[in-house]
Parts: sequence; structure tokens; C-alpha cells
Amino acid sequence: MTEYTLFLDESYDDNTDLFCIAGCIIKNSDLNIVSNKIESIKQLIWTPTEISSLSPILHSTELNIAYKNRNNSQISRFTNGAYTVFNTKTKEEITDCYQNVYKNFSLLMKNQEITTLCCIIDRKKFRSYYALPNEPRLIDDWYDIAMQEILEAYTHFLCKVNGAGSIIYEARTNSSNTRSNSLDNKMFHNFCKVKVNGKGVSYLTNRTIYNRIRFFNIVTKKDNQAGLQLADFIAFNYIKWYTRTDNERTEFMKRIHHAAYNGNHDLTQEDLRACWGVRILPTDVTENQKNIVELKKLKKSYNNLKTERNRLNRKLTKITKEKHDLQERYNELLDQLTQLKSTSN
Repeated sequence: MTEYTLFLDESYDDNTDLFCIAGCIIKNSDLNIVSNKIESIKQLIWTPTEISSLSPILHSTELNIAYKNRNNSQISRFTNGAYTVFNTKTKEEITDCYQNVYKNFSLLMKNQEITTLCCIIDRKKFRSYYALPNEPRLIDDWYDIAMQEILEAYTHFLCKVNGAGSIIYEARTNSSNTRSNSLDNKMFHNFCKVKVNGKGVSYLTNRTIYNRIRFFNIVTKKDNQAGLQLADFIAFNYIKWYTRTDNERTEFMKRIHHAAYNGNHDLTQEDLRACWGVRILPTDVTENQKNIVELKKLKKSYNNLKTERNRLNRKLTKITKEKHDLQERYNELLDQLTQLKSTSN
């Protein structure tokens, strides 16, 4: 079986209370290609000497902070670590770096065989649907809820391509925490539960997950995993993709969405990415209800238009017949006039 790796990271948006786990599925035989491309993207920001001394890691948030403060004379207050190189760049240079990084990430998504997975949770809406005042522990951990969706989609993908895979997730802290109650250990233990007994997975058997997913590794950012750096940009931009209209979405946002897993279906024939590659939780019941009401209105308007069209067609048929009759009568009168002139002569 072909081997794959799913690289995952998370992202947040405090303004909208959105939480996202997302990442990319890469064939193991392509990992070196992706790694080389990530290293070349770094050279758009750092010189070879800086790369050697700083060991920089591409991080969407840090890049975004530098870009947002490109006009700020006190940009040094906002940059950290390897990203302090932006302190000495002009706003034009920062803009060029930012745009070129995303341009090359877009080209990577376009030219390489990469599939994305994403689960976005609207935590505010989730609490309004499920939370109970007297049950503070009712709702599961956001990470576990999202991971269950991701695991299901990833397993289905591996079955589709007849492959086996592993998962590499970026640790939630910069140090390896081996305590049994750490957040990362909790996530790993929940993965083990899913793999062994199907806990929290709705549609796939635990045997399928067991046979298809080999490993679940949690590594720190400083490990400099190329796939995790791509996953970081994917997670960060999926939230932006979700909160923007299509006209506001960047080329990279459109690329990662186009690459989302579509199940066993041809995207040109049927778009099922919302069922597999881009899961949005919870299902927006009120929005669905609004859509149903709007659909009923549209159907009613359509039926009214059909009725009006039929009425106008009938009227047109009647007018056409009247025109035909008038034309015949005109021709008759014209013939009579011709005969009268002939007789008078």
C-alpha cells in the first residue's frame, strides 16, 4: 500500500470565536519535494546566512503580524525571533516578502498532489446549541471533537486510495510535556480510544481505522517539519476562507479549498467537500431553516413566472393568429383592389 502522512495544526480567531484544525495529506514519496519547496520559500524572507544561524520556521501568524505592521515605525515591538529581520526592511520589501511567500505556497498547492482536510468549529454557536448551565462538562474538548471528524475523513481517504498513513500533529506547547494529564497526551490517548473502539466516530468501524492509520506523532514546532509549516498556513487561512466572501478570498485560500477531500466523487460532477474535506460544526440549523424558507419563496416565484410565461405564450399565440388572419384579410383586399383597377381600365 502507498504510504501517506497527514500533517495537522490548529488555528483560532478570537473575534469570531472560531476554532480550526486543518492540514494536508502528502504521499510519503513526495515529502522531500515538499521539504525542498518549503526551504526555497524561506529564502524569500531570510538570507542563507540567516537561515543557517536562525533556523527559521515558517509561521503564518508571525508573517501576518509583520505584514500588518509594515507601516509601523515601531514594528520591532511586534516581531519575535527569526521574524525580527523584518525590523530593517522597508514596507515595500515586507509586502514583497508576504506576497511572494503566498504566491509560492499557492504554486505548491497547484503543482503538487496535496489533499487538505479541515474542521472548523464555531464555538459560540456550539455552546448555544449544546451547553447546559447545570452541566459544565457536557461538551467534549474542541480538539477531540474536531479530530474525530478529521480522523474519519482521513481514514476514508486512505481506503479510497488503498493506502496506509500516519499523522503528525504540532504540539500545543513548545516543549515536550510527558505528563499524563498534558493536553497533547490527552489527545494521543483519545486517538488510541478512537483507533481501538471507535469512540466518537459515527460512520467507520474501528477496525478500518486500526488497519489504515499506523501512527499518531505529536512534535514541537522547533522540529522544523516542512509538512507542519504548510499545515500551519492551511489552518490559518481556512478560518479566513470561512469568514470571507468568494471575492474576498485570496488565491491561496481558493487553492486549499479546491484541494479539500471530496470523498469518492469527482469534484467537477458533485461537490461534497462539506461532507469530507471541510467540516463546519455545528450544522447551522437556523441558517438551514432560512435557506429552506428562501428556497420555498424562490420555488413560488419560479412557479409564478412559469404561470405568467404560459399566459403570455397563450396571448402571443392569440396575437400571432390574429396577425395571420389580418394578413390574409389584407391580401384578399389587395387582390380585390387589383381586380377593380383592372376592370376600370
